[in-house]
Amino acid sequence: MMIKREILRLTILPVVIVLSVCYALNVAAQSNVNTNNFLIWGSGGYSRISNDAPATNAVGNAGGAVGAGFEMHFVNNMLLQTGLELSCLTSRMNRKDTLLIVPMLDTENNLYDGHFAFQNTHDMQQILNVGIPLMIGYESPNGLYFAAGGKAMLNLGGQSRATTTVTSTAYYENLIGYNNTGILSNMINHGLFTETRSVNSSLRLHAIFSGSVEAGYTFGRNAEEYSIKNKPKIRLSMICDYGFAPVAGIDKPTSLFANTSTTGGFTPAVNGYLLNNISSNRLNILYVGLKVTVLFGVKKYGCNCAKD
Repeated sequence: MMIKREILRLTILPVVIVLSVCYALNVAAQSNVNTNNFLIWGSGGYSRISNDAPATNAVGNAGGAVGAGFEMHFVNNMLLQTGLELSCLTSRMNRKDTLLIVPMLDTENNLYDGHFAFQNTHDMQQILNVGIPLMIGYESPNGLYFAAGGKAMLNLGGQSRATTTVTSTAYYENLIGYNNTGILSNMINHGLFTETRSVNSSLRLHAIFSGSVEAGYTFGRNAEEYSIKNKPKIRLSMICDYGFAPVAGIDKPTSLFANTSTTGGFTPAVNGYLLNNISSNRLNILYVGLKVTVLFGVKKYGCNCAKD
């Protein structure tokens, strides 16, 4: 039921805003020949999902989006656009080296401390979203274009893959061990060795809200000739989306580690840690890239105003 309410809210609210703005602008409009545009677009670039956990560092990865919509032009070269966009964002998050110490028993029931050193730990996340953009902008007669607004996105799902290099050693209080430290290592038959381990997990975020800016150039003839001949135009622009996704307390994992053993032993690895040890109750999401838009013009109207 919660997901259905989010879908309805994300769908109905932008439509109401668009209709209200369109009505107000149409009442005031008194231009000659102008156009509305059907749009299709694709974009690609850099994306990053970050949290405020002190042991992590988000370095980001690649992202991309495709969409379709409608652009309405009004007086003074102002425009309003909306539509539907599908985006896939990926991000890499590195984590500081970690040591886990666990009291354990060996096969002869002797107590020892299992030392598990986690190094080169990183988590790759991927999320799939569907969103509704709402942008207000300006396009000059010579093609310069700028727009700003926001997006409401519903996260359809995602996945996480956390990978780490684990070195397992054993500490016995009454043994001399390696270099007089009491530590035993490099004993494969006792599970004391180094290997790389990965944990795959599903990922689901709450609705994402972001502010958006876009600037670029529309290639084609001037608005009047384009409107009459209805030829498609190409717009090339830079885009930047920055927003947040709320995180509920119930979504925060209580343990950083997972036991990957299938034989009843203890073989620890690092879980996906995007939501681990965060305090701000939100994730920040950045997407910067290059966008190519194809505009299919539709002749809008001529002014029927009474002349003096």
